[in-house]
Amino acid sequence: MAVLMRGGMQGDPYLIEDLHAALDMARAGEATRGEEMTDRIRDLSYDMELRQAGYLVRSACGAIDAVLRGSDSLGGLAFAEHEIEKVQDMLLRASDA
Repeated sequence: MAVLMRGGMQGDPYLIEDLHAALDMARAGEATRGEEMTDRIRDLSYDMELRQAGYLVRSACGAIDAVLRGSDSLGGLAFAEHEIEKVQDMLLRASDA
């Protein structure tokens, strides 16, 4: 089962890169741009056919937003990276099925 967006469009091939870019913005303290990016990614996640993948994307966005707010930066960065890895693993498993 592939991860497809509604309407038959393939899922964003740059999703993982976008999540990492948003996290890089959080690391650099670019709160406005980072929040805009996580908002866009989060909005797109609601169109993912695999509900679990959409949930994991929103969880990763929430973890990145926590870094943007500056709460527990080291722990927050590690958690955000972990959440992004979970999204990547889910998408890889779904593409293999």
